[in-house]
Parts: sequence; C-alpha cells; structure tokens
Amino acid sequence: MFKRINTPKFSSIFSLVAIVLFCLIFPFPGQTQNIRIACIGNSITAGARLTQPKTESYPAVLSSILKQGQYLNYDVKNFGVGGATILRFGRPNLWPIIDSLQDFKPDIVLIKAGTNETVGKPRLNWEHISEFEKDYSDYISMIRKINPNCRIIICSPLDMVIETDGLSTERKEDLNRRRPRIWELRKRIKRIARSEQVYFLDLTKPFESKANLMTISDGVHPNREGYHYLASLVFDHLVKNKIVL
Repeated sequence: MFKRINTPKFSSIFSLVAIVLFCLIFPFPGQTQNIRIACIGNSITAGARLTQPKTESYPAVLSSILKQGQYLNYDVKNFGVGGATILRFGRPNLWPIIDSLQDFKPDIVLIKAGTNETVGKPRLNWEHISEFEKDYSDYISMIRKINPNCRIIICSPLDMVIETDGLSTERKEDLNRRRPRIWELRKRIKRIARSEQVYFLDLTKPFESKANLMTISDGVHPNREGYHYLASLVFDHLVKNKIVL
C-alpha cells in the first residue's frame, strides 16, 4: 500500500503566488497607479536649441516641478517631433504619434502645435491652413478613442519675438511674415477648444515681446529660462483647473 505524502510547502507556495497575482490585477483600495501625461508637439516640445533636452525640455521640467510640488504619481512623457504640424498634409506631422499613444494610454494630453503651420513655400503648410480645424478635431477624436476619459489641453503657439538679439535681416523678414499667422492660430485654437470642450492654454500672449526668454539669433525657440517659464505656465494651468490633484 502506498503511503500518502502531504505537501504543505507546495500548497503554501501556490497560495502565495495566487495572492501576488491577485494584487497585481486587482490593486487594494488606496493603491494608486501613476497618471500618465503625454506632451505632444513640435520642436519646442522636443526641446530644440537646448544642450540637454532630456532634462531641460518643458516636459522634463514639468515632471520636476510636479515632484517638487509633491505631485508624485505622475509620469510625463515627451512626444515632441521637430518640424511637425498637426496638419495631415505637413511633413513631418504629429499623426504617427497616435500609435505610440496607443501603448502609453495617457490620462492627460497636452498638445502644442501651430509654429510650423505658419510656414509657406516650399513646405506649403500655410497654403493648407483651411484644413487646420478639421485635422485638429480629428486628432482629438483619435486621442479620445484611446482613452475616452482623457483630459486634453490644447495650447496656442508661442509668439515669435522680433526683438530677440542677433536676428539676421532675413530671419526678421521671415518672422515678420509668419508672426501674424501665430496670432490667427491662437484664435482658431481657442475656438477649437470651445467646440471640442477641451482646455485651452494661451502660450502666445505670455511670450509676447519676451526677448529675454528666446534663443539668440532664433526668435522662435525658447532659451533655457524660456523652457522653464513654459513648464511653469503648464504646471499652473494643471493645478488651477484641478487637472492634477
């Protein structure tokens, strides 16, 4: 006759594994998962003209400010693409980012587009500006398909500062031609925010004539202090509207 062997150790291990798996799938009340913030935009979001964009871009600075303010359960990710537009016509554009957002599944999205939309020949973005509102609304719809509860903030583009030191004559002519388009896009984006019922953050007026915040000989991209200022504007907007708690 075979003698039955008790295996309490194996039973205990199985129970422990089951408990661990349960906790991973069904967190206990009070356990919080990090809230994901996606910063979408062009080279200004990417951190152009900085020596250390990974730590000095506005999304990176925003992450630091959140932690300093004891907003600890927020993950900020930079989805900036140099030269990009929200126009489908534009090359490059922000539409391929949608695939990355599917994986990231953001809870909060900040979109800052408009600077490259002001470019005319040879890129012809401004010649397709009649498509701006529809493309922007379609982009918002795509984000909502990824997360219907996502809180979306759309930002007007930074002003172009003609007073910036070191601008060449050619650069000044280019910025003088494009700058009125920035202010027109500010109005358009504000209207889109109302129609789509999303938050609007004005970045145009706060940067108006702020030459001390712009990269020398550039006039479009902020300097290090400018990126910190931009991050602080975003942070204040998030706190004021109780988007972060």
